[in-house]
Amino acid sequence: MDTTALQRALLALGFYRGSIDGIIGPATKAAVAAFQRGAGLYPDGIAGPKTATALGAAQEPSQAAPAPPRQSTSAIGLDALIAREARRLTAYIDSVGVWTIGIGHTAAAGAPVPYRGLTITRAECDAIFARDIVQYEDAVRRAVTVPLADHQFDALTSICYNIGTGGLMKSSFVKLINAGAPASQIRAAILAWRKPPEILSRRTAEADQFMTPYATRLPKARSTDAAPIKVAA
Repeated sequence: MDTTALQRALLALGFYRGSIDGIIGPATKAAVAAFQRGAGLYPDGIAGPKTATALGAAQEPSQAAPAPPRQSTSAIGLDALIAREARRLTAYIDSVGVWTIGIGHTAAAGAPVPYRGLTITRAECDAIFARDIVQYEDAVRRAVTVPLADHQFDALTSICYNIGTGGLMKSSFVKLINAGAPASQIRAAILAWRKPPEILSRRTAEADQFMTPYATRLPKARSTDAAPIKVAA
């Protein structure tokens, strides 16, 4: 399927929110993976023949009322998350002793299981990320029962990517968000997730991202970064 047509189809179905630029970037791959998961296909982020057929069927006229679009991570949010995690094509041990590869991928997110000496290509890295992020977006949608602006959804997805779905579900900041608590309390609760100590700069950036609409300021990879994150589809 032509990439532009693919993006238009995903946009019409509520899975893609980036620009129609004909480029297969992280946002497009994540949108494909999200659609695949909803269609019961393997979420590899690659628009092969089965995915193209399912997209065509999904766009056929239906008597049923269309489902509201599902909120997903924006292109800005994806760029910020990738910058925070970094893209590493050789497996390494992270700061808490867990084997990791790609864009912060660990065995907890599913296959592949990172191990010493494992290497992947950039294309494989992006495909793994497209699969991984879907489960964290799903967790945010399940956990939060009130409407979220793009910058808030993106920040929570980034936090969930780091602390896991279980951590998000039991977090005090999600309870505060659902209860309509003051923003200052929510920010303080986000910053309470500060172990190990080196995560504090990231958590500060995520708290700032949650508090600040994109029309005001773009998110940074870390609170000490000088340059804003670039927008990429």
